[in-house]
Formats: sequence, structure tokens, C-alpha cells
Amino acid sequence: MNRLKELRIENNLLQKDIAKYLNIKQNSYSQYENSIRDIPTNTLKKISTYYKVNIDYILGLTNNKSLYPKSKITNVSFNRLKEVREDRDLYQKDIANYLNITQTCYSTYETGLCDISTENIKKLALFYNLSVDYLLYVTDERKPFNRK
Repeated sequence: MNRLKELRIENNLLQKDIAKYLNIKQNSYSQYENSIRDIPTNTLKKISTYYKVNIDYILGLTNNKSLYPKSKITNVSFNRLKEVREDRDLYQKDIANYLNITQTCYSTYETGLCDISTENIKKLALFYNLSVDYLLYVTDERKPFNRK
């Protein structure tokens, strides 16, 4: 059972209830739950807030549900990918090669022109040993909870 379904059932909710909260169709939410459709990062943030769990937990990177402390940086519509990459003296082409995507595609993730896929944000969190919540400006806490 995936974490989205597990959380929904634990809270005695139907897919249509969560879909209504997210302002999407029930079918779209069902596709998230069944891993048919990628979950946009803003939707991940909303789900995390709704269930009061961290994004790493939702994505199956940790078994710890606790929320990280909230970020002091607000109104950010992009992510920390560039900052983290530069801190490690890496180039966009290095990360693009790691993710098996083009440098141009990776560049759009850093600039916020394109939403990074759930799978790629998970890969980067593991690669950098950071939480997804940190990469998406949900928290300023760099260290992830213990990994599964």
C-alpha cells in the first residue's frame, strides 16, 4: 500500500475528499495514489500540510511522519536545487547526467520553469542526503530523518 492511500485510509477519507481539498478531480488524485501520474511539487506540499506529515514520508524515504520545522523563507515559488548543487561544486551537466536527463531539462528545474518530477526530486534528496522538504523550501532543516 502506498503512503497516499495509507494516510487517506488512516484519516477515514475518500479519494474525492482529498481531491476536493486539492481542487483537482478525483480521477487525478486516484492516479497519484496508484503511481500512474506524477505528483506536482505544490500538490505534495499541500498534501504534507493537510496530513501534517513530511514530504519524505509521503514519498517513502523515511518512516518518520514528523514535520520538519517550517522554513523562514516564504513566498518561494522555486526550489533550492541550484544552491545545493553549487555548494557541492557541481555543474548542471553533472546532475543532468546523474538523473539521465538533458542539461536543458535540468536547468528548467532549477529556474522553476518546469516542475521537477517526483522520482527526480527523490533521487536528488538521496544523492545530496537532504530532505525533499528542504529542497522544496518547506523547511530550513537540511538533515533528513533516518532513511528507511
